[in-house]
Amino acid sequence: MDKKVLIRKAAPDDYSSLAELAAQLGHQEEPGKLRSRLLSLLGQPDQVIFVAEFEQEIVGWVHGYLYNFLYLDLACELAALVVDQAHRQLGIGRMLVDAIEKWASAQGCHQVSLRSNIKREEAHKFYKAIGYDLRKTQHIFEKDLNK
Repeated sequence: MDKKVLIRKAAPDDYSSLAELAAQLGHQEEPGKLRSRLLSLLGQPDQVIFVAEFEQEIVGWVHGYLYNFLYLDLACELAALVVDQAHRQLGIGRMLVDAIEKWASAQGCHQVSLRSNIKREEAHKFYKAIGYDLRKTQHIFEKDLNK
């Protein structure tokens, strides 16, 4: 990539760009709701969102969070990663994952994990190429509490 990509922590005013990129993951959300969530997450020390800026435009973002289980040391989960379709294959995804890994390490984590939909074959290739191993497959069960 010839021009510089800036990786920085997300800011409240980034919400509309983050919403547009979330739609590329298949998550349609009105910007106002995403803004409220973003403001809440930015205030939590166990959550982090980094954005990738290229020519003053946000072209990707990543969200990571810390979790602690009774049976597991402190760890980080990469909750979501998206790079604009027009900016993929340029190393931006790797830069965003690097930012999460460095943040997680600074928090005392020894592991970063992620979940990826079985249909996202290109994402699986990407994660394997940057050193992530497929450890298990599982079913995720949900129950809607608003019914």
